[in-house]
Amino acid sequence: MSNVDNGGAIAIKGFNYQKASIILVMINNYEKNNFKVIPESSEDFEISFADMHFFIQVKGTKKLSIPNLTKRIKKPSGQITPSIIEKNLVPGNDEDRRKIFLWDLVETTKRELVSQGGTLVSPLYCLSNEQQQIVEQSLELDEHQKKRLYNQKIYITPFSNDLNLALTMLKGEMVNKNLLVTNDRARVVLGELSLEIDQKSEIPVSNENDVKRKEISGEYLKKVFVTVQQKELFDQVLNNLSVNSIVKSNVAKIKLRIPLLYRTLKEQLKEKVSFDLIMDKSDEDAINYLRDLLISIETEISTELSIALAIDCFCEIGEQYL
Repeated sequence: MSNVDNGGAIAIKGFNYQKASIILVMINNYEKNNFKVIPESSEDFEISFADMHFFIQVKGTKKLSIPNLTKRIKKPSGQITPSIIEKNLVPGNDEDRRKIFLWDLVETTKRELVSQGGTLVSPLYCLSNEQQQIVEQSLELDEHQKKRLYNQKIYITPFSNDLNLALTMLKGEMVNKNLLVTNDRARVVLGELSLEIDQKSEIPVSNENDVKRKEISGEYLKKVFVTVQQKELFDQVLNNLSVNSIVKSNVAKIKLRIPLLYRTLKEQLKEKVSFDLIMDKSDEDAINYLRDLLISIETEISTELSIALAIDCFCEIGEQYL
């Protein structure tokens, strides 16, 4: 089991700028109505919530400029690769919103951009009138493309393509959003999200069903991002149990693995619980009741794991009464 527990750390080693950008958007938007992320589909990633859809291209290149963003590349085969701006204009409908995420612009380009608030991320930057004319003329955009260009904005991420800095910043964002962010837990959460993005990215798209399979939903993210309030309640209940300090220490460590390894078992336990019955019990009696239910689901389960799952389940049920 200890080998499996390294999953979060292993995933972090493969972290990159694109995944950091996706997770930044997740942290700031996962609670929105019908929130979904689709990595590696029509763009580097897509976001949808409510009635809005976003196509997002990510560029971790240093010192980008308008000429860089409009540059087409001719391959040895003679094929012309669309520019960064052009590629982002292709998918979706005219009313869809388009973003180019990057971390470094040359000062002359950045100085002319116009700052504005954003729904998904903020601040956003749109091209000045002069920059827009340069892009339209350089790429010979038709009226249809010009309309899409109007809905295309630039976002400068608060981290560079330095992975250590990106990870530190993401932990800070979780603090700002009142999410659970001890170093160990943050590593597991970021590791799970990284693995989920990798797995969804690898699904090839040939039809709409494939696109659905690639979705990462807000409901999934809510289960991953455990609130500080729930963590504090977990520690309080654990401290109230009459078990020794070594068992408590082991339970606290196992708690970190629940989102990654034992989510299904916890959901099976919650389905068997009588909410009204459990709320009439003391912490000790409630946890023992839940542990008995766990044994009826999974007979071969360690003491520490049964306690950790029981407390975690108890805390989630208790949120309904807070």
